Amino acid sequence: MKKKDLLKGIKAVLFDMDGTLVDSMWMWPQIDKEFLNSRGFEVPADLKDDIDGLSMWDDAIYFKKRFGFKDSEQELIDSWNQMALHHYENDTPLKPGAKEFLEYLKSKKTKRGLVTSNSLVLCEASLKANGVYDDFDTFVTSEDVKHGKPDPEGYLIAARELGVDPSECLVTEDLPAGITAARRAGMKVVSIEDDYSKRVEEEKKQMSDAFISDYRELIR
Repeated sequence: MKKKDLLKGIKAVLFDMDGTLVDSMWMWPQIDKEFLNSRGFEVPADLKDDIDGLSMWDDAIYFKKRFGFKDSEQELIDSWNQMALHHYENDTPLKPGAKEFLEYLKSKKTKRGLVTSNSLVLCEASLKANGVYDDFDTFVTSEDVKHGKPDPEGYLIAARELGVDPSECLVTEDLPAGITAARRAGMKVVSIEDDYSKRVEEEKKQMSDAFISDYRELIR
């Protein structure tokens, strides 16, 4: 299928945020390092593979179990939010063509949703800083789901809130876990180029209906 044909029959486009809509994945390895070092731990070599795509709540469960932290899950999430907030307010630009693509969807009356494993506070900070917060019809964050990606729950919630059948949804994602979640929800998927996930780029291409480096490729 040609990229421009992916929008045929689509009534809603659902965006992942980090690494997909905004360039933000670069900061998290540094935050993990600073956080663990402050508590006397080095970053394990397999940490990235273990937590990629997890919701913040599942991250917190993972950190408590692996490192023996006594903090509650919410206390850990609050710490990470505080460490990341400045970056989300200032250093998370939109991915190439994202603004134009959102404007195009709005002009076509195609519904727009955000489904992120991140927290609502960081989601709002980045979208408002980029001037696109009001371009979305619904938001599903880590606070809204019991099961994070690759579980399809978040995408199914968004489709239900938008009143659209999952088969009429197109998802944009940057990581295999998110692509799997969209596939399990019965949705089409476009994977987005991102430096953070370069090592799994071929896997992303094989899993998705198309692979793009600029959102304008979908509307040319």
